Amino acid sequence: MKFSIDQRDLLEGLQKVSGVVPAKSPTPVLENILFELDETALKITGTDLEVSVTTEVAPKKVDEVGAIALPARVLTEMMRSLPDIPIQFQLEEGNKLGITTDQGFYKISGISKDNFPEIPIPSQERVISMENQKLRRMLSKTIFAVSSDELRPALMGVFIQLVGNELRMVATDGHRLSKIVDTKFPTQDSPIKMIVPPKAVQIALKHLDGEGSTQLHMNESGLSFSFGKTTLFTRLVEGQYPDYERVIPRDNDQLLVADKNLLIASVKRVALFSSALTRQIRFSVSSGKLAVLSEDVDMGGEAREELSVDYQGESMEIGYNAQYVMDLIKHVDTDEVAFLLKSPINAALVSPAQQNENEDFHMLIMPIKLSS
Repeated sequence: MKFSIDQRDLLEGLQKVSGVVPAKSPTPVLENILFELDETALKITGTDLEVSVTTEVAPKKVDEVGAIALPARVLTEMMRSLPDIPIQFQLEEGNKLGITTDQGFYKISGISKDNFPEIPIPSQERVISMENQKLRRMLSKTIFAVSSDELRPALMGVFIQLVGNELRMVATDGHRLSKIVDTKFPTQDSPIKMIVPPKAVQIALKHLDGEGSTQLHMNESGLSFSFGKTTLFTRLVEGQYPDYERVIPRDNDQLLVADKNLLIASVKRVALFSSALTRQIRFSVSSGKLAVLSEDVDMGGEAREELSVDYQGESMEIGYNAQYVMDLIKHVDTDEVAFLLKSPINAALVSPAQQNENEDFHMLIMPIKLSS
């Protein structure tokens, strides 16, 4: 292997891949990035065995093709510290890679390509295409609610479901749930169900900041995102996703509409005086008013703020985890947020005051028992 490449182009490729590489792994080869050079392109790959990212960059000149796996951290940090200058690479005996610039010479030890894990090829079994902005929106509106409870592995991912002309994404941790539906998605021949791990979702979101569309290739065991010259492959979370529809209330009929920014600011301030253990706040609702309260019995602190809201239902007092409330409100992108309530012991539905066209976006939050 012998080639030259601009620092800027190589660093851009390394940054796309390095996020998937584990800093420390019981399998040391996974701490490396694979370089595969042919006559026209340098293919760069990183993996943790569950998620893999491959991208292509264009070298300035190729003298000799080849492949080598190189330490991700050292190589990425070195490229980041160099200015935008041409860099020459040459593979020597014993898997040693010489790196030459007009500022100096460096040598790094690599590992044979034969010892690097084989990366799955994107499946052609099922392929759908989505606009980047729509895909980014749906993933970002659900990823925050994914569970981290290893005792419930099926909840440790975003559930993607395609039924008829509805594409649904759902995530829940048992305390809150987020569901967003594209109600006018092109109809598919057969339904799709899969649970995508959060690491893959987070990496995908970094590649969805531009215009255009992304292809999703899927089969029973894996999903690939194709972003131009970059491909993200992930294994799917095994298990049966629970019947989320069963926990979404259908008879909440007490509507509260509040200014989103005023409410989240009040919750944030009042939460400072809540118990550090429970983060409990209270919503005390009555006609036209919402009082947000908290009390820390151990530290002797308390707070109360009152907001004018649009509410004509029954008076009630409900306990919530302040952080969960703020997480939900942050994902509402209208000026007003709507709460559909039933009673202090029933889950509340939270949504934008107005839904986007061809979209249904609702979140759920479970109440917590009010401390006496």
